Amino acid sequence: MDQIVLVSEGEGRAIIVAPREGPLAYAASQLQFYIQQMSGAKLTILAKEENDKDKVEDEDKEKTHIVFRVRKGAANHDGYAIRIEDRQLVVEASEPRGCIYGAYALLEVLGCRFYGPGPLGIIIPRHKTLALPADLKILREPAFANCIPSGGSPEEQVQWGFNFIAVARTPEQEEMAKKLGVKQFRWGHIWPNLISMQYFADGRHPEKMDYGGREDWLPADEFGVRRYNPASYRPWDGGQSLCFSNREAFNWFTDNAVNWVLTECRNADYVSLWPADTRELALCRCPRCRAQYSTSGYTYPTDWYLHVHNEIRRKLNGRGWKGIFGWIAYHGSEAPPVYVKLYEGGRKMDFLYAPRPRGGGQHGPFTNEHPINIRYRQNLDGWIRYLEAQGYEGTKTVFEYYFDLVLLGNLAAGRTFLIPRHDVMQEDIRYYYQRGFDGFFDCNPPSNTWFPDPLSWWLYTRLLWDAGLDIRAAREDFFRNYYGSEAETMRKVREAVEDMMFQEPSQNIIDQLRSLEADCEESLARVRSDETLAKRIEGMRLWVHYCSLCKESEFHEKVTVDKERGKAVEYKIREWLKDNKEFLVSNRFMSEQDLAYLAGPVVERHLRLFDLL
Repeated sequence: MDQIVLVSEGEGRAIIVAPREGPLAYAASQLQFYIQQMSGAKLTILAKEENDKDKVEDEDKEKTHIVFRVRKGAANHDGYAIRIEDRQLVVEASEPRGCIYGAYALLEVLGCRFYGPGPLGIIIPRHKTLALPADLKILREPAFANCIPSGGSPEEQVQWGFNFIAVARTPEQEEMAKKLGVKQFRWGHIWPNLISMQYFADGRHPEKMDYGGREDWLPADEFGVRRYNPASYRPWDGGQSLCFSNREAFNWFTDNAVNWVLTECRNADYVSLWPADTRELALCRCPRCRAQYSTSGYTYPTDWYLHVHNEIRRKLNGRGWKGIFGWIAYHGSEAPPVYVKLYEGGRKMDFLYAPRPRGGGQHGPFTNEHPINIRYRQNLDGWIRYLEAQGYEGTKTVFEYYFDLVLLGNLAAGRTFLIPRHDVMQEDIRYYYQRGFDGFFDCNPPSNTWFPDPLSWWLYTRLLWDAGLDIRAAREDFFRNYYGSEAETMRKVREAVEDMMFQEPSQNIIDQLRSLEADCEESLARVRSDETLAKRIEGMRLWVHYCSLCKESEFHEKVTVDKERGKAVEYKIREWLKDNKEFLVSNRFMSEQDLAYLAGPVVERHLRLFDLL
């Protein structure tokens, strides 16, 4: 037998076997749904609990059984194995959610693609007959055990290979987490909130913290005055620190943090508490605090941060919380500590590495010789030495900034979603994988942009599973399936734009970019009868126009140094975004938040730049 036939001329030739509830049931339903979309045949799902004896109707006994099952050791992490076994097509995983990833992999063998949000990002070929090779054998395991999403719905996040969702806040969200079998996370710059608000162990609504009569808990400034010390750009915040050498303040703060975890995100599998989001964290400068951890002229607060963090972890253990508790290496806490060691060797902790000044890959891969990359490789080496010296028992997670408009919106290539280049992204991810990181997250605010198409985002999700991915072959797969009959034209257009947006600005480059719109318009004329494909190509045409405007702005910034013409282009960009909002948002090229950020803060940043010329 050369093939395993699942559907023949629109008639089902297979049944799906899975438990009635949970991730395996979801995997079965997804396989059933997309096979029906492809062929018109709705395969029967035989709801079978793990230990039930098979109950198969006579007419189904000759059909291929697609069996979803969990088996310890089937694959590492959330990986899956697919194979033909005694007339059964077996999809198995060590973790239940692995079977969901296996179901999507099986659909990809049949021709489906899940590049991005539907409908434009999902490819469903139409075939009356669906078959698989009889020798089918797949084993796939993610490069990173923890893949943390930054956009999309929970169902989409799982479809793209992520295994976390934001912590559930409602019974419905909790039910969704159970259905998908995913882990939950909560993190952020929580410390200022923990200073300004008091949380209670009994779950009462938090209250504004009153430091009346406790003024000695507040941090002392360089003049000895005790007061709140919020970051300069967030004066409303409670502050960056307390006088942690004061035992009462220290105990209150760590108890408050524990109460926050247990009331705000008790069911989270992973919580990471971060200090204020500021370049240099302000500590209490009283003599006792200065004497306890005097590091490098008292400019690095990482010792105090981890001293407090250790106590929170210890108290969480005492309260029975079993999740992972993380800290972040970021800005003021980016230098490894000098004195403090991790509680219990970092067991049930996570090291979240966030080298924000690298700028999301704008200086090339982490491995190159750019001074900033050299600096942060040395910084990371210091952290790895710190962790290894104490036999670190926790996990390590990357917090990168690919396609981050906050960091990259000031660059023409950045605001057009081209930083990092795909080869740079792969080199980075491969480097992190080789350094032994367990998890990965991409901070890319606003975080819901798939413009002009989902190629970059899809490649990122693929690299989290396979750091050695053949990028060229993957890109070919994308253009062939996403753009169909216009694949070659769209490939040439995108590659030309990718090249020109990184060249020095000139009128010639601007003219060449504008000329590419005509290629898109010719493609559109050929596919008018295919509404979905036409929308994809229109997305590319709009992006080409947007890129030409961004390059024109850069031209006036760097070449003509003409502030009025440059500002006129920026106003044109804002108007263009407004005019195309409905199409871009309704077809999920970007969210309203994305578009508002591009038209607002990004344009404003460039207008200020031109005012300074």
